[in-house]
Amino acid sequence: MKKIKRLLIVACILNAGLLLGCRAIAQTYKDFPWKQLPVRGLMLNIPQRADVELLCRFIREALPAEGVNTLALRIEWWYQFESHPELAATGALSKAEMQQIVRACKDAGIRLVPMMNLLGHQSEQTELLPLLAKYPQFDESPDLNPPVPWKYGNWYDFYHKSLCPAHPDLLKIIFPLMDELIDVCGAADFHVGLDEAWIIGYDKCPRCGGRDKAEILAEYIRKLHAHLEEKKCRMWMWSDRLIDGKTTNLLGWQASMNNTHRAIDMIPKDIMITDWKYENAPPTPAYFAIKGFDVLASACADTASALAQLEQIYAARKDGTRAEFAQTLAGRMQGVLETTWISTGEFIRAYYGRKPYSDGASANITTFKNLFRVIRQTGR
Repeated sequence: MKKIKRLLIVACILNAGLLLGCRAIAQTYKDFPWKQLPVRGLMLNIPQRADVELLCRFIREALPAEGVNTLALRIEWWYQFESHPELAATGALSKAEMQQIVRACKDAGIRLVPMMNLLGHQSEQTELLPLLAKYPQFDESPDLNPPVPWKYGNWYDFYHKSLCPAHPDLLKIIFPLMDELIDVCGAADFHVGLDEAWIIGYDKCPRCGGRDKAEILAEYIRKLHAHLEEKKCRMWMWSDRLIDGKTTNLLGWQASMNNTHRAIDMIPKDIMITDWKYENAPPTPAYFAIKGFDVLASACADTASALAQLEQIYAARKDGTRAEFAQTLAGRMQGVLETTWISTGEFIRAYYGRKPYSDGASANITTFKNLFRVIRQTGR
């Protein structure tokens, strides 16, 4: 009899523990912080030397007030590289000037993410940028050049030069550049670009011609990722080469029309995807989350599209409060990266309403302010 009583007591204790455990689990998922976006980012271009102090004040004063916690800085060739000084563009920032920006970010509690274009965008209109100007052997398509005089075309026309991702000497040049930026920025994240690379697997390239374009892209991504992993640095990249532009009808700018999209299933899942959409809000953030990637909705100067993208992020994150298993996809919706392609000086002048600045800058600032106003209001 005593034995039976002991067994009953044990059973009751176990049952009570199970109930408490279930309640704890239920409480855990209901408390998922869906309103708190882990990444509240802004992308800016590296400033002109005369605007370094202006940017530092903006970082310390304006960005925390807006709720920004991440600054992606598009550096490209505007840094005085010690490993390859020949690749520094005219007017490039010195190490001391970059360190001023780094200190401002630390003072403001803002994560700094350096950015470089490491595939396409190796020319601007008819001008070669430093890497191909100094190392023409890295050109994926030496015989395919921009029209002179320059004219903008569509996705099936010439847009910009690309690197040959399979050239055996390419990584010997770009890895030291990446390392310098990681070190000077104290970076734990690095954005490698890779957007709008229309020239890949060029037929006349002796290394890439005839190969599967998705395989070429995936192989290159894996190499960049492996190097950044060695540096204990997380890789970020743009989304468009991983989206099928034909099936989605998103076409060749914000998606891929040259069959690189299948690379999405051939690359590491811990890459942060910055999913830029500037005119609408297709459900592509959810696509990347389902594929296993963390993702940031990335708008620019269209406020309605930016807010519609933000709604998707919040809706997916709120779903994490409905069941424990739902937190996996919810957690991959990491937040936003508001982008700008104008000069940093103009962006900051437009922010404070100090003329001169363009209508485009005004639209960009309106989107930025409205987007972060909603983020602050939602997070309260």
